[in-house]
Amino acid sequence: MRTFQFISTLLLGLLPGSTLTFAAAPPPSELKDASGKTIIQYVIETPDSVAPANTADPAQQLGLILVFPEHDRPVGDEIYPVREALKRLGIRDQYIILAGGPQGHKFGAVDHEPIAKLIEWAKKTYPVNPRRVYMYGKGEGGKISGELAMLNPNVIAGSISYSWSWWTMPNELTPGFDPVKSGAEIYMVLGMRDLSYHLTNVRDGFSRVHAKGYHVIFREFDELAPRTYHPPSNDDAIAWASRLRNKNLPLSSGEKKILAAKPVISSRGYYESLAIVGGVPAGEVLQKLLASSDAKVRTAAAETFSYGIFGEEANAALGTKLTDPVPAVRRSAVKALALQANWRSQSAQDALTSFVADPSKAVSSADRVAAADAIVYAVRLQINGVRQDPGLFKALIQMLKDEDEELRTIANSTLAPIRDRSFRGDLGRKELTEPKGGWEAWLAETTETAAGYRKYYSTCASADSPAAKTFCEGGAYLTGKNFSTGKSVDINAVKAFQLTLESAKQGYHPAEAVVGIMYVIGKGTEQNNPEGAVWLAKAADSGDKLAATNANMLYNGSPGIRKNKDLAEKYLKISSILE
Repeated sequence: MRTFQFISTLLLGLLPGSTLTFAAAPPPSELKDASGKTIIQYVIETPDSVAPANTADPAQQLGLILVFPEHDRPVGDEIYPVREALKRLGIRDQYIILAGGPQGHKFGAVDHEPIAKLIEWAKKTYPVNPRRVYMYGKGEGGKISGELAMLNPNVIAGSISYSWSWWTMPNELTPGFDPVKSGAEIYMVLGMRDLSYHLTNVRDGFSRVHAKGYHVIFREFDELAPRTYHPPSNDDAIAWASRLRNKNLPLSSGEKKILAAKPVISSRGYYESLAIVGGVPAGEVLQKLLASSDAKVRTAAAETFSYGIFGEEANAALGTKLTDPVPAVRRSAVKALALQANWRSQSAQDALTSFVADPSKAVSSADRVAAADAIVYAVRLQINGVRQDPGLFKALIQMLKDEDEELRTIANSTLAPIRDRSFRGDLGRKELTEPKGGWEAWLAETTETAAGYRKYYSTCASADSPAAKTFCEGGAYLTGKNFSTGKSVDINAVKAFQLTLESAKQGYHPAEAVVGIMYVIGKGTEQNNPEGAVWLAKAADSGDKLAATNANMLYNGSPGIRKNKDLAEKYLKISSILE
């Protein structure tokens, strides 16, 4: 599978004969205020060569990765997984790694201001590009990473959290906020060898982040233990973060200058300056280059998508290059689409799946094989973990009956762990050809699970009762889509909450579940765990497993609710969180 191998080489930029070494983080330093009082302890690692702090050239500026440890661990405890990932990716010289310690035993609200001051200090001291600030944490450090990223989208571009989740989220009390367009990006990781209550906590946390509407990547790994050193997830997460740019901050004068100048193809065959700027602004330039009559320009533009994240419209334009008359353009496009689909770009996924589904689109049969291979790359971390993107699995299932033998083989091999995970050739039995109940039933269940609380809106087109219609009207304001007409609706979380609450008070079960989680996550209302627990418990008592999952964690001890062991165990049994 050439595309898969090429991308692996791209992400793991090791030179032949190179080795990885671990060095213990130095003891922490102290950031102090004017009176000499310690603000926060920190450990910092910088590249060997660093430009002056006032450098305006984006090519000489650095990204900043803030790293936070689990409670009772050294301040710099999580530096080395980040450092080694950056080295494997070949970009260690482009980032400052800055670890911060908690004010007390664990990270909490009291740490918000000290961390903000630490970030400001780093920006004044080093040539940090403010559009390239990220967070990475383990346990309590993961909690503060996700929490601060959500609360400060104008500061943090993306967050990577391992082994724990967070309760505090921004209250959405004004119309128009779209977490996908304006919120920080979120990447959550759970190791199945972790402690049992970490499993329940992270899965519950993911369901809340998903319900909040953020673009979130969630990975589970059977082999991952409680620590975060794990090259498969480290490399994927850090590669993803390195391509992100803050969605809300304006471009610097240097970045504007790059976009205004005539793009130049670098010796590496792509537009490096556009990749440095990144984000939607650079994506707009790339869309124009993709439309060029010059094949070299189109190839370089498509290649650039392997080095940045440029937004959904740009990825959609890239998808049209799967049918470009020039093979080099098509190769670069499919490689880049595999990366973007892996990081859950809907446009990239749609481009690949629609292309594979229609043989008449392919200029060459080899292009369909390459696109199928790209789909495999995009699901490789979901096969044995959280299947967030059922559309990709649907494409693989359809490939099982394709006329092209190579596509059938690709699909059959990829889906093997799902249809018969425990099979070995020495078991003395035949290998299963499909999962229990068949592929159609498996896909339906996977699709419903991936939808989370939005699964309740799947029947809105045929809603007949007044309560159901009110609920679906609220859902339109929540999702930005009228379920009856398919037309766009302005997102308004406040109206969505009001209508959902009205429906819940009429006894409509789906509304009880959704309004419960809206209270918990502050969607259209102030965060209110006690009130959310009341509604989630009502839904859970009716057999709603997802509501029971969240009710379990609320009663297991959450802000505003005293721990209730009996209720926590009751809802744990109803939920499917440990399945």
